[in-house]
Amino acid sequence: MKKILTLLLAAIMIASLVACSGPSTDSESTDEGSKEISAKSDKDNGFVVGFSNGYWGNTWRAQMVEDFEKRADEYVADGTLSDYMVSNTNSDATEQLNQINAMIDAGVDALLIDAVSPTTIKAAVEKAQKAGILVVIANDPAAYEGTICVCGDNYSWQKIQAIWLAEQLNGKGDIVEISGVSGNSADTLRMNANNDVLADYPDIKILGSAPGNWSETDAQSVMTTFLSSYNNIDAVLAQDVMGEGILKAYENAGKDVPIMTGDYTKAFINKWAELPELNTIGVSYAPGNSVTPLDVTIRLLQGKTIKEELLVANPMDENMKNTILLDPPYVVTREGDQDAPWMEGLKGTKAITLEEAIELLKDSAETAALDGWLTQEDVDQFFE
Repeated sequence: MKKILTLLLAAIMIASLVACSGPSTDSESTDEGSKEISAKSDKDNGFVVGFSNGYWGNTWRAQMVEDFEKRADEYVADGTLSDYMVSNTNSDATEQLNQINAMIDAGVDALLIDAVSPTTIKAAVEKAQKAGILVVIANDPAAYEGTICVCGDNYSWQKIQAIWLAEQLNGKGDIVEISGVSGNSADTLRMNANNDVLADYPDIKILGSAPGNWSETDAQSVMTTFLSSYNNIDAVLAQDVMGEGILKAYENAGKDVPIMTGDYTKAFINKWAELPELNTIGVSYAPGNSVTPLDVTIRLLQGKTIKEELLVANPMDENMKNTILLDPPYVVTREGDQDAPWMEGLKGTKAITLEEAIELLKDSAETAALDGWLTQEDVDQFFE
C-alpha cells in the first residue's frame, strides 16, 4: 500500500509542478534543499493530514519534523489517522506552494503549514479552504482568515534573552546582533522584541547587525566579520542554534568570549559546562512546537470546538484573534532563577540550572535541542 501511495503522490506532484510551471525534483531526494512529499501508513480508515515545513537548514528543523512524525505515528497506530504526508523546502516559496498543492490534490483532510514567510501561501490556503480542507498554521505564525494558528511565542522567547543580556550589561555597553532568516515571521517577531527591549536601555549601542540564518556556519562567518570590524564587543545578542558558531569564531580569533545569548542543544550545553567563565543563557524554542498543532488539528477534525476566549491576537495581525501561543518550556541559566526579571509574565516556562539541562539531555544526541510540548490533557483544556 505504501508503494502505491508513493507512486500516486509522485504522479500528483508531477501534475501539480507542471500546472504551476515550477521545477520538478526527485521524490527520493534527501538533500537539505528539499524533501518531497512522503506518505505513511494505510489510507482505508481515519483522517489524512499533511505537514508542509518551509525551512530545512539545521538540526532543529529535523528534530521538529521527527517530533511531528512520532506523534503522527501514534495517531496511525490507534486508527485516528490512516495516512500522513510531510514536505520540506529550504525557504523556497514556489516549491512550498507546489508541495501544498500536491497535498491538496491528494485529498488530505487537514493541512499544517509552517510557511516560508507569512505572506507567501495565500493562494494555497484559499484553494485548500475551497476544497473543505482544514488549515492550521504551525510553529511560525501567519495570518489568514479561517485558519487556526498554533505557534511558539517568538516575541516572548526573544524578549527573555534581550532582557537577560541587558541586565548582565547593567544597561550599558556595545553589542552586536545576529538574527535568523530574514523575512521569516519568527525572525521578524524576534527582531521586534530586541528593538522593544533595547529601547528601554539607551546606553546599549548596537555596533552591527547581520543574519546568521539559524546556521552555525553562517553565524561563525558573521561573528568573524564582527570581530575583525570592532575592537570592543561587550556582548552578542543572537538567536538559537547558532551559539556554537559564535564560540568557534571567538576561539579561532584567540579572544575571550563576552556575554552572549546562547543555545539549548546538547552540544552547546556541554560546551557551556566546560567553560566556567562563560556567561550565557539558553531558552528552548521547542521543536515540539510541531506536536501541539497536530494535537489541535486532530481535535478539530473530530468536531471539537476551541474555547474562543483562550485564543489570542495573531502575532502577524493583531486584529485576527485565532492563535494559541506556546511559551518556551525552559530557560537555562547557571542559577535557574524562576524569579529573575526575564522570567516575568511567563506562565508555562520553567527556569532550570545548567546541571538540570545536562540531566534532561543526557540520553539525547549531541545535536538534540532541549524539547517539550503540551500534554494531551493540556491540549484538551483548549476545547469545549
